[in-house]
Amino acid sequence: MPITASFAIIEQLAQAHRRVLSDWRAAVLLRRASRLLPQAERRWTNVPASARAVHPLLEQMARRGELRTIPDLSWMYEVTVPYVRTGVVEEDEILMEVHPYAALSHLSALVFHDLTDALPKSITAMIPSSGTAGLLPLDTEATDWEGLALAPARVPAAILGRSVHWLRTQGARYFGADVYRPHGYPVRATTMERTLLDGLLDPERCGGLQNVLRAWALARDLLDLDALVALVERFGVAVLRQRVGFVAEELGLAHPAIETWRARARRGGSSRLLGTAPYAPTYSERWNLSINAPIGALRGEVA
Repeated sequence: MPITASFAIIEQLAQAHRRVLSDWRAAVLLRRASRLLPQAERRWTNVPASARAVHPLLEQMARRGELRTIPDLSWMYEVTVPYVRTGVVEEDEILMEVHPYAALSHLSALVFHDLTDALPKSITAMIPSSGTAGLLPLDTEATDWEGLALAPARVPAAILGRSVHWLRTQGARYFGADVYRPHGYPVRATTMERTLLDGLLDPERCGGLQNVLRAWALARDLLDLDALVALVERFGVAVLRQRVGFVAEELGLAHPAIETWRARARRGGSSRLLGTAPYAPTYSERWNLSINAPIGALRGEVA
């Protein structure tokens, strides 16, 4: 018996453990099914040439109770049929559909990697300042977009009532993210190593320096030091080398590059562990770095 367009979409969503459906993904999935299924095995004939082309179908599916609209996000739906993944719909799955080129970052990434027990009221996501940074929407391939406009990037102020901070990032700094599937569906987030570096560069977006240092201590035995070093070099920021070198040595981490950084550390000057705090007389001679904030968190001390 030929299958319906709605069944073709829902079946693919179930296979991918997805509970969130946008109009652009519905178009991609229906086009994919159109390529795979002979006409005799499907009940639809028209292949959608745009996301708008599937709007009537999505409205029908919503009327039948297969989909439920997500508040304040046009053409974004929660899939309600019982054989798709159960459980609540998470904000990160919606975020990946709303902005297909975003990556959870800063405090949200620390939470994602279980490196903090903070409960942020908002979501933080890194997005390209322009374009897509060479990325495709998750779970799609280049062939899915032949003859179809790439999915648009949207930046709503909130998702399911939680505010979102969209951090526009220049292309040269849009790196160090990966795709993870802790719940089956894909989530793009900055890697553990990139997240910890962001913490030293911008601790206020990561819950404060003490939260960042605790995260470094928690991650000590999980870090890929080669990846960490490569990211530091890609940033090319002298004070970041000093901060990472100091923190790494406090944690007992060793890598050939760290000693090279120490030799290159700028003599004198006003390099500080915490860039937003005044210079302090407590000083690391090895790293030419003012230790202008408590560092007990690196040793497991509770403030």
